[in-house]
Amino acid sequence: MRRARATSTTRASSATSATSATSVVVVGVLGLLAAALAGCSSGEPQVELSQVGAATGTPVPTQTVTVTQVETRTVTATTTRVQTATVTVSPTVTVTALPHPTLTTSAVFNRPAAQADYGNLVGDVGVLDRMTLSGNAAALQLDLLGQHLSGLAANGPPPGLDPPSYYGRLYSLGLFARAASDEAQAGSPVAASRYTVIRQETGVLLSLVDGALSTRFVLPPPAPRVTSPAAPSSTAR
Repeated sequence: MRRARATSTTRASSATSATSATSVVVVGVLGLLAAALAGCSSGEPQVELSQVGAATGTPVPTQTVTVTQVETRTVTATTTRVQTATVTVSPTVTVTALPHPTLTTSAVFNRPAAQADYGNLVGDVGVLDRMTLSGNAAALQLDLLGQHLSGLAANGPPPGLDPPSYYGRLYSLGLFARAASDEAQAGSPVAASRYTVIRQETGVLLSLVDGALSTRFVLPPPAPRVTSPAAPSSTAR
């Protein structure tokens, strides 16, 4: 009877020890899981190694929990491109224009004075037609023609004529008359060619004036140009 009781007591003691060990293992696993969840909720990756020993000293298998955090970064790169360009600098050219007449309509047209100057132009052309356009006399007559043109430029434009066009004609004829005067003084044959142009353009000017003023300023017919008689040729007998 004593042996049978002892055996029953021993079995009951072993069952109690096994139950206690199992409880300790369960508690240890729960503690390990709680620690792992606490590490995940903190937002920081960590690794927890927990080892729970049973009350009997028997080691419990190690449980490892790994949490991986992926970090994304944006990198911006700036590239500077250097390009060399060759620029060719052209020299600066300064152009000086010749003086031009100032076209103004401030002067009032003086009809009697203008008609006298128009008549002088007709007389100047009649004299120059009969002259040899070389020498001092021709130079003086061409210069007088230029003075009469300047007198008309100082007067106002005839009513009905375009002032810029009218003054432009007078200015051009005056330039030609003064140039022909210098050429005649120098004995240049260019004076005769220039006078041909002056005579033609003076006729155009007077026809415009006649249309505006209902007058009649007409140049004389061209006279035959005086030429020097040819020297007789001597023949050896």
